[in-house]
Amino acid sequence: MTGASALRLGLQFAMLPILARLIGPAEYGLVALAMPFILLANVLSDGGMGYALGRQREVTRDQESTVFWLSAGIGLALTLACAAAAWPLGALMSQPRLPMLILALSPILLINSLTTVANGRIIREGRFGIFAAGDLISTGASAATALAAALAGWGAWALVAQQLVLWLCKLAWVGSRAGALPRLHYRFAEAKSLLAFGGQTIAAILADFVSRNLDSLIIGGVLGATALGYYAMAYQLVRAPDMLISGPFYLYIFTAVAKTSHNATRASLQDLAVTSLRLGAVFLAPLFVGLALVADLAVKLVLGEQWHDAIGPLRFLAAAGFFFCLCSIMATTFMGLGKTAQRLKLSILLGVVVIGAVALTVRFGLEAVSGAVAAAMALVCGIYLHTLAKDLAMPHARLLAAFGPRRSAVRRWPASSSRPARRWRRRRWSWNSC
Repeated sequence: MTGASALRLGLQFAMLPILARLIGPAEYGLVALAMPFILLANVLSDGGMGYALGRQREVTRDQESTVFWLSAGIGLALTLACAAAAWPLGALMSQPRLPMLILALSPILLINSLTTVANGRIIREGRFGIFAAGDLISTGASAATALAAALAGWGAWALVAQQLVLWLCKLAWVGSRAGALPRLHYRFAEAKSLLAFGGQTIAAILADFVSRNLDSLIIGGVLGATALGYYAMAYQLVRAPDMLISGPFYLYIFTAVAKTSHNATRASLQDLAVTSLRLGAVFLAPLFVGLALVADLAVKLVLGEQWHDAIGPLRFLAAAGFFFCLCSIMATTFMGLGKTAQRLKLSILLGVVVIGAVALTVRFGLEAVSGAVAAAMALVCGIYLHTLAKDLAMPHARLLAAFGPRRSAVRRWPASSSRPARRWRRRRWSWNSC
């Protein structure tokens, strides 16, 4: 999956400066203002049942049919609810063009809900390559659509078309490859246990969603769509270093921690926690520091002079991005340890602190907001470190030593991590040279 993911990411970031120049900050910000409403509803559109189906050992066709129709009903209800709320939201945000954009984007909720059973079957069977291929196909088709629409002068509607094509391609590909055809059968009792598990999954996803998206609504509502366009573009650029390595890196951490927690001593878990943070700092710090240092040059050359006001936010958000990645590493460690409740509490704390910082500083401008987000992330990162040290019964100084100099962090990767650790060691130098 890593190769396909790299191709997809490369295509996305190749299109980013092109669309940024063709569409402009105001139009980009208008869509960025509409998307959080859609993304929030999209979290709820399958009731979390896709992952619930994926973890079942055996699922009957009748159970899959029940989940399909229940999920489709939830998706349709959310689609209609978003459509009905479009005009009140537009009035609340003082954006007269916003309702039509939300209305056009709302079918995504129904489309996503129709993939629930197919996603669950693919996860259960371990055919993850289907997801990777589907992401690559849908990204290519949606990028071509957006480019053609932007060249035709569609403005914000080019990004709307991009999203619709993206989700339609995912539905067509995943549905055809999974082979999960529903029957005319529905019995709610067959889905009750899946909904219970899905509720816990949705709670964690919602907490993460709040910390990542509610700031956009606040900025757009107070400073306007153009200012939000600058902020959203800076945030998207900051996400690049994390997206480059997060998939394989977080997967290896989770696998290593899960195996070590069953077969090794607490000292081994402490070593693994330190090693994970050190590896993250070694690889991510140069990327984020470099992004902050070349922010002015990168924005002017890649995005153009019209995006000049994104330079200041980009510098501050680079620091926020680094701390966010460290929090993600520690959250993955908590998941590997089986401490999902701890992870949920910390995710909620992160969201509350970040959104509070944005709300308090938004009236002072984009740079003040971005600086406040960076400070909030640094504070929350410290709380994550304190909590992890406490849970592993290790001195805080030892955990903080992960950010000090060391000749090789990989040497302390425990042998109990087995194949993931060996893969990481083989790839370490190739990633470090990228």
